Amino acid sequence: MRLLLSFFLLSFSAMPLMAQQGSSASARVKVLLIGTLHLTPSSSDVYKNAALDLTSATRQPQVQAVVKKLTAFAPTRYCVEWPAKRQGRLDSLYQAYLHGHYRLQSDEIDQFAFRTAQQLGLPNLQAVNYRGEFDAEKVMAYAAQHQQQETMTAMDHFAKQYVADLDEKGRTQSVESFLTYLNTPAILKGNASLYSNYYARIGSGPDYPGVDLVAAWYATNLHIYANILRQVRPSDNAIIVLFGQGHIPILKSLFASNPAFEVVEVADVLH
Repeated sequence: MRLLLSFFLLSFSAMPLMAQQGSSASARVKVLLIGTLHLTPSSSDVYKNAALDLTSATRQPQVQAVVKKLTAFAPTRYCVEWPAKRQGRLDSLYQAYLHGHYRLQSDEIDQFAFRTAQQLGLPNLQAVNYRGEFDAEKVMAYAAQHQQQETMTAMDHFAKQYVADLDEKGRTQSVESFLTYLNTPAILKGNASLYSNYYARIGSGPDYPGVDLVAAWYATNLHIYANILRQVRPSDNAIIVLFGQGHIPILKSLFASNPAFEVVEVADVLH
């Protein structure tokens, strides 16, 4: 008991110092977390949105308007959903683009990150993605075998409606409005609820397949968060993190709890 009490006293005695380190807003690094759909849909996603072509004559001025506002945010570092171990390939493509040897595809990294980084004169972008384990089929099989299919059916219904809504908004809204919509609290909460309200329910007795899946998803995002932290330098004033929308709720909570960062809302930048 005495040892435990000493631990808590030590923890609380350290809190003023921690608060002091994160108390100055000017000293904090502003982080803009932009959740987006994979405009060329990912083959690994369980629920896939429709492709959205940003290279059309209609969409390109909208993309440029977004890039202009992201450039005004003036990030000194731009982190993207690209495997960290393939940084060299990302560097190669970016350099090819800068020298006019690469034509941008209808891809969120190409259209937003490459363009913004070029406008800012950034030498490179940071590849920070981490591919964790995510075996949704195992959870669905367990649910089917243990009379929990009703939960999976409800999740499937919710997810399909959710994706259909995003597809409709993507078709009808401007790029700026769509990105803002994707990052509203209600829409981010809807994505996160797939894990907290559905997957986490699957299991019984000593079996926690749904919880294990959710834990793996959190672990994946913790690795991504760590990769981002490793890229931040003392000279950085602001950074952009461009990732699939499903990652944003966890990443946002992690950065919000870190006194070294100030989370900036997408709506405040793309207003």
